[in-house]
Amino acid sequence: MKKRLKGLISVFFFLLCIFAWKSVQEVRAAENVIRDFSRIFYIPAGAVLKGGSLQKLQEIYDGMSCIAYTEDGEELYLDAIWDYSGIDIQTVGAYKITGTVRLPEGYTSNVGLPEWTAWISVQNPGQPEIQVYSRMISAGIYYFPWITEQNPDMMEIWLQKEGEDWVNVSEEGYGFADTDGMYLSCQSMIAENIYTLTVVYNEGKTRNLKYRYQSDGSLEILSYQPGTIGGTVSKDTVIRSCEEIDEKSLQRCMVYAVRAGQSLAEVRTELEETFYIFGSTCEEYEDTAAHPAFIMHSVWDFSQVDVNAPGVYKVTGTFAAPEGCTVDQELTVPGAAAYITVQRPDQPEVQTCCVVGVDVLFFPMILDCFTDEQLDNLQVYLLENNEDKEIGKNNFYFDRKGLYLKKSVLKAGREYGIYVTYPGGSTEVYTFVYGGELISNEHWYKRNYADRDGKELPDIDDETERVTDTSAILVGNRLLDLMKNGVKLIPFEGDGVLVRVPVEVVKDWNIKAEDQIETDISWVGSDVSVKISKNGEAVTDIPGATVEIPYANRDSQTMLTDEEGNSYTGSVNDAQNAAVIPIDKTGDYTVEEQPQNQTENGGNTEEDDPEGDSLENAADSGEEKLSEQVEELLSEDVKNQKANSDENLNSQHKKTASIVIIIVILLILLWNIPMRRGKKLRKGERGEGEQSK
Repeated sequence: MKKRLKGLISVFFFLLCIFAWKSVQEVRAAENVIRDFSRIFYIPAGAVLKGGSLQKLQEIYDGMSCIAYTEDGEELYLDAIWDYSGIDIQTVGAYKITGTVRLPEGYTSNVGLPEWTAWISVQNPGQPEIQVYSRMISAGIYYFPWITEQNPDMMEIWLQKEGEDWVNVSEEGYGFADTDGMYLSCQSMIAENIYTLTVVYNEGKTRNLKYRYQSDGSLEILSYQPGTIGGTVSKDTVIRSCEEIDEKSLQRCMVYAVRAGQSLAEVRTELEETFYIFGSTCEEYEDTAAHPAFIMHSVWDFSQVDVNAPGVYKVTGTFAAPEGCTVDQELTVPGAAAYITVQRPDQPEVQTCCVVGVDVLFFPMILDCFTDEQLDNLQVYLLENNEDKEIGKNNFYFDRKGLYLKKSVLKAGREYGIYVTYPGGSTEVYTFVYGGELISNEHWYKRNYADRDGKELPDIDDETERVTDTSAILVGNRLLDLMKNGVKLIPFEGDGVLVRVPVEVVKDWNIKAEDQIETDISWVGSDVSVKISKNGEAVTDIPGATVEIPYANRDSQTMLTDEEGNSYTGSVNDAQNAAVIPIDKTGDYTVEEQPQNQTENGGNTEEDDPEGDSLENAADSGEEKLSEQVEELLSEDVKNQKANSDENLNSQHKKTASIVIIIVILLILLWNIPMRRGKKLRKGERGEGEQSK
């Protein structure tokens, strides 16, 4: 029995060894299976003289190689092997050669072997030709090789679109000749059109290459024959179309911050050099050799900017035809707009912005008063739904031009306020609606109308409307448009003071589109002057209106006293550091700040401030929720990774695990057979003994 058991065990171990050996053999075989080959990204066309030698060309082509990737990740560098047998070096013409690779011994491929092609031009001495080409895809250039001793600077490249006149491509900048060949830009042509190409040199010209420029970028060669150059076209100078461009992107193309009193020459130069569009002589825009585009540089109007009055100003730009060209009267050329914020160096502000790059908003600021170390410690806050949110340092940064904020902290369609704290103070709150790509302004604190450029608002009429730091003349059409949009309060601001008038009161003014509303809101010493007029007639009654004035001391109460001795007090807007006080008429108001009466207010305001607690709790709750979400996401990610890992592990060891389980079961069974037999024998012996007793 023992012999039988040993025999069975030996058989199973032998089978296990065979299984393991086969597994190793399969793995080793898999190591030698090639699954893919790399590309040779550029194979140049070549040229050789009739009766000459192919040695130099062979050195180029034979020096090429590709990488073969095996299934286990091994990389093999394989040389390209070319077949030159089809080239007749004694006969002028175009010849195609093919190349492939040879696999090392012991390797197989489960994909076809790569195959490459190249074209060789055999040419007569002194007669360069353009009968073959290669394509530099990434550069958008076609290369036509030749053998020549001609002066390339004296060569001219001519191109003819079928049905049109010849154009000097080298003169227009779409191609150039060199000692090794001719280079032609793909931008000189439009897909699916037929072209004829030739090159003229001192002692003659090449033959005419006729081809179709296909949509995939390849050239379908139709013929290569001797020919002449026909008539040439005089250069058209009338611009009839412009390149396709998103005009919205031009409406806030750039923003700048300048110091009060600073020259605008540098800003003007940068705008003119940076922004331009292309115009074409075709009815439908085209930029080709036959119809090359013209650069239309921008010209900017700075007449509305007062560099001595801090505020935000809109400047407009137009695109003009270059010298020697004109714009067709039927063509509507798009316009551009930029914004300039004039600031005092000791009063930096966040007043306007634009989108720069892919994911950043840029807010220009004058930051002369701060060191580099202080710039690193400036803090940005967002205001949404009357709640302040401190922005993490990883979502913004400052340089000497201003603030850069990642768009990822904003959600499209929402209104935000933003302000910056710095050593010794903070900016006012700039409020804007984030539209994803564009910024539209609805209202803001301590701003003027020059930067109010909402999507539904009409453009500023430069001939009628005027905006300064303290006053503004507005057309009635602007206020009517605001009221149509459902605004409940009409804001009038100047010199750091914001006055909001209920829309129902403004409706009682019976405003017409052509009316002029003039506001003058300013500080006169320690007094605030609020004046509003319609067509020169003063508006005195503004019931339900409020005035917002920055306060200097949080523990003080701001009080207004009118010319008749009536006093007005109100609430505070902590987000904008302003006192909000109801008034019912225009006029001059004396501003006073009085200490808060703690007894009347019921004790310590900080302890009794439920809003502050709620904001803090909300922030803590928000952090806890964010932490929980992150932990949940991480936990879920770990679970997914573990599941994927287990699945891969089971897949890799499925066969091995199955065999091991079977062997273990069989060994247990084999082990139990003699054990059971032994038990029966011992039980029988014990029974016989009892009977004998």
